[in-house]
Amino acid sequence: MKIAYQLIEKIDSLNTEELINDGLLSGKLGLVYYYLSLYKHFKEDKYLQKIQATLETIFSNIENEQSHLVLSSSLEDGLSGLGYILSLLIEEHILDQQDYTEEIEQINTMAFQEAMQLLEAQNYDFIRGPFGILYYLNHVKATVYVDEILQKIQEKCDEDASFLFYNNDTYIEGIHIGYAHGLCAIVKVLNDIENEKATSITTKILNKLVDYINENEVFINQKRYFLPRSIHNSTEFPNGLNFRAVLAWSNSDVNFSTLIYSLKKELVNPKLLKMADEIALTSLDRIDASSTRVWDHRFYYGSSGVLKSYNYLYTKTGNPKFKEASEFWYQQTLHYLENNTITEHPLDFINNLPATTLTLLEFEEQKNTNWSNIVLL
Repeated sequence: MKIAYQLIEKIDSLNTEELINDGLLSGKLGLVYYYLSLYKHFKEDKYLQKIQATLETIFSNIENEQSHLVLSSSLEDGLSGLGYILSLLIEEHILDQQDYTEEIEQINTMAFQEAMQLLEAQNYDFIRGPFGILYYLNHVKATVYVDEILQKIQEKCDEDASFLFYNNDTYIEGIHIGYAHGLCAIVKVLNDIENEKATSITTKILNKLVDYINENEVFINQKRYFLPRSIHNSTEFPNGLNFRAVLAWSNSDVNFSTLIYSLKKELVNPKLLKMADEIALTSLDRIDASSTRVWDHRFYYGSSGVLKSYNYLYTKTGNPKFKEASEFWYQQTLHYLENNTITEHPLDFINNLPATTLTLLEFEEQKNTNWSNIVLL
């Protein structure tokens, strides 16, 4: 039996009521997303039943004021995550749009208001901040709100020619690079919006990332790293650049490579593609923990996220070296599953079994159900 099938059975055996969080990336909405991905893959009604049962629990928690979803509008664990799931279920004709029109409109308004507040507070996060909200609002075609958010961002760019989304929030202080909190996520979200402002801002960020790559040649443990984890105003790091020996979905230079291959054609040129290939190919010899900081199977900053990244690059380029890398990280993921040290709940979507299972299912069956849209791949 394929490993993904074994994990699906294992997840089915777990008690979902033990998962207290209702959020998208670590809670019950994440389970709905997981079940929806399985339904799209297998077309089996049992997954529709699981979706319905989990949704009923979430709605009950909200009605009884026992859900934290209403305390935030973030994609990770707030209302944007809820709105995103509802919209996906409507698109698949699992839910009737007329039954949720009012709720989605309310979510959109609250999410927009929080996004504007976060931008004003200089928070530019994806999973917990305004760019995750913008991703959601664009998905549901809330064009008026999307345009107002872009106008706010454009004003910041116009006020300061050096503006590059420097976060002032303590938990993500600085300019981050990767998908979880940084510029790669911002570029990908803006890329998917049909708007001249979005295209202009995207081009500016890409040019700055290229400058950072060209201006810095950093080696850690005799391996080259092309982009820092984060950039800071303080003197804590040389030139403010926080380079780390890392390989992860959440934040590493390979994010730049997968990003370039995900962009609209008009934003990509041979120079960018060559740079993306060089970064990704150079990263292939990072296989030990000291070069990757990979210690478990999780998607967020573990082996399954790396597997997905290289498999994504293989599907885009056809380069057999990326196929070999995918196979290596597939085997590493199996090893970490057998020697699991993750303390987060087994049903935590991005930090435990669900996202890992979907990654393995996609790799083992070589069938893409676009489950990874939520992680911008």
